[in-house]
Amino acid sequence: MGHGAHLDFGSGIGSMFLRIIVLGALPVVVGFVLLRGFLGEPSRRTTAWVIGAAAAVVGMELLLSGGLNLPEQVVPLLLAALALPMYLILSRDERFVRPVGLLRGLAPLVFVTLAVFAVLQLGAGWFAGAGPDRTATLLHTGVLLGVVALVWFAADRPRGRAATVVTRVSAALVAMALLGASAQAILLRPSDPVPGIATEAQLEIGPGFVDVVVVPNLPGRNLVHVGSATASVGTSEDDLERVHPSPDATSGWLDIELPAGRSDVWVKDAGQVDSVTTDTGGTGTAPDGLAGADGPECASALLGRMVVLGAVSEGVRCPSEQLDPADAETLRETVASLADDGHQRLAAVGDKSPRGLAATRTVTEASAELGIELVPPGDPEVPLLVTSGWSEAGKLLRRGDLSAAGTYLAPWLYTDAIAVGDHVEVGFDADDESFQRYRTELRTDYPNQPASAAGYEAWRSALSEWRRTDPST
Repeated sequence: MGHGAHLDFGSGIGSMFLRIIVLGALPVVVGFVLLRGFLGEPSRRTTAWVIGAAAAVVGMELLLSGGLNLPEQVVPLLLAALALPMYLILSRDERFVRPVGLLRGLAPLVFVTLAVFAVLQLGAGWFAGAGPDRTATLLHTGVLLGVVALVWFAADRPRGRAATVVTRVSAALVAMALLGASAQAILLRPSDPVPGIATEAQLEIGPGFVDVVVVPNLPGRNLVHVGSATASVGTSEDDLERVHPSPDATSGWLDIELPAGRSDVWVKDAGQVDSVTTDTGGTGTAPDGLAGADGPECASALLGRMVVLGAVSEGVRCPSEQLDPADAETLRETVASLADDGHQRLAAVGDKSPRGLAATRTVTEASAELGIELVPPGDPEVPLLVTSGWSEAGKLLRRGDLSAAGTYLAPWLYTDAIAVGDHVEVGFDADDESFQRYRTELRTDYPNQPASAAGYEAWRSALSEWRRTDPST
C-alpha cells in the first residue's frame, strides 16, 4: 500500500482545533459501542447522531494524518461506506425496505472485514518498530478504518444471541483500541514547522525510510540533508536534482531556494517520491554559506546552535568565512609535530574559501619557519595536510588519495563521518563530558545528524550566550 493524498489543514490553532474535535467525538462513538449491550436498541435519532460523530472523526483524521497507508482510490470508497449506514438507519421509504434490510443484514460482514484491516494497521503501528512518522501514519489509518467499521456495527440489527455477543464484544475491543490509537497518533503527529528551526521528517521512499532535514528553514538558500546518497531533491515533484554524496557516501545534501512562507521540499529515491512541508516565515534570511561547497559544515554549525537556542538568528556566520585563531594554532602545532618527527617535506590541500586561504597562509608560514618544503600532493612518502572544507576533503577521502606517510586533517574536518584514525588534531577531547553532552542533545533533536567540530563549537558558543542571558543557569 502507498501513502494517500496529503491533506493539510495548516498549523497552530487550526491543527489544535482538529485534535479537539477528534478527542471529543471519538469517545461518543466508543461510549455508544460499549453501552449498546446494556441499554437496549437505540433509537434511529441516537444512532444517526453517533454516525455523525463518527463522520466528524473520519473527516478530522483525514486532515490530521497528512497521509494514509492506503491507495488514494480507497479513500472515496471509505467515505461512501461511511455515508451508506446513515441512509440505512434513517430510510423510511417503503419502496426500498427490502434492499435496506438486505444491506443491514450484511452489516456484520462489513464490520468484521473493516475491523480486521483496522487491527492489522494498528498492530503494525504498535509492533513493527517503525519510526514515529510511519507509526503515526499506520495508527491514523487504523483509526479511520476502525471508525468506519463501528459505523456498520451501529447499523447492524440484533440477531441470534451468540452472534450478537461476539459482534458486540469485538466492537467493544476495537472501540477501546481506537481510543488509545487516536490519542497516540495525535501525539506522534510531527510538530508544525517553525521558521528558523530545522525541519526534520522521515519519508517512506525507496526500500525503507529516508531521513530528511531542512536547515535552517528560513527564506533563501537552504541545505537539505537526505539519508541516502542516491536521492534527488527539489521544490517541485517535476524539478529534482541529485544530491551530492556526504564524505562517507551514506547520505547526501543539496542546497535549494525556499520562498517565504509555507512550501514543500520534494525527495525522490528508488523511483518513489514524497514531500516535507516547511514554513520559513516572512522575515529573516538563510546564511549565504549554505549555498556553497561548505554548506554541510555550515548546516552542522546551525544545528549545534538550534539545539541550545532554538531558532537561529539572522546574521549568523558560517565557519568557512574565517579562520578561528585556535584552529590556526592547531595547524601550526601540526606542522611543528611533523618537523619534530623528521619530515622535511609536506603536501597541503586547501580551498578558496576565506578560511581555506587563511589556512594555506598559516601552513606556508609555519613550514617556512621550520624549514619544511611544501610540495604538490601525490607523493606517498610525503605527509598530506588537508585544510579544505568538508566537500573537497570528502572527495579526497572517497577517492582514497591518502598518503602512506600520514594524512592529517584540519581541526574543522572532525565529524562522526569523516574522521580518519588519529590524524585529526582538535582543540577538545571528543570523549569528554562536554562533547558527549553535545552529541546526545544533537541526536535527541536530530537523530541522524553527525556530531562535528563545527557543531560542537557552535553549541558551546550558543550555550555561553544562553547562560549570559539567564544568569540563574
